[in-house]
Amino acid sequence: MFTSLAFAALAAAMLWRTGQPSILLTLIVLIGVAILFSSLTVDVSGSELRWHFGPGLWTYRLPLGDIQRVAIVRNHWWSGFGLRMRPGFRLYNVSGFDAVELQLKSGDIRRIGTDDPQGLAAALRSQTQA
Repeated sequence: MFTSLAFAALAAAMLWRTGQPSILLTLIVLIGVAILFSSLTVDVSGSELRWHFGPGLWTYRLPLGDIQRVAIVRNHWWSGFGLRMRPGFRLYNVSGFDAVELQLKSGDIRRIGTDDPQGLAAALRSQTQA
């Protein structure tokens, strides 16, 4: 989000300085990206795990029965933020490096960034072991 806002500020300065209307489109896209990836909401309820970025234009769902293992991990800075497909896993993150890693029965791995990895892992473990 901060990177998008920094580039949006740069685009706004360029638009103001040059008056080029094409820069306006860049500014609008960057502000949109900042809004879309401003937050990550994670919900463990019923029989599924749901998460979405920002205002929730699209929601990711995962049946709890598909989860084989839950672990707390710390991502490297180069893994990035937002939605990333890294070698060996998919990452959903908006800030920080803490995440909960979900190894699925299919062998796929998902990492969901959170500021409370212990709480999310405990909630998932209690639901998947019940």
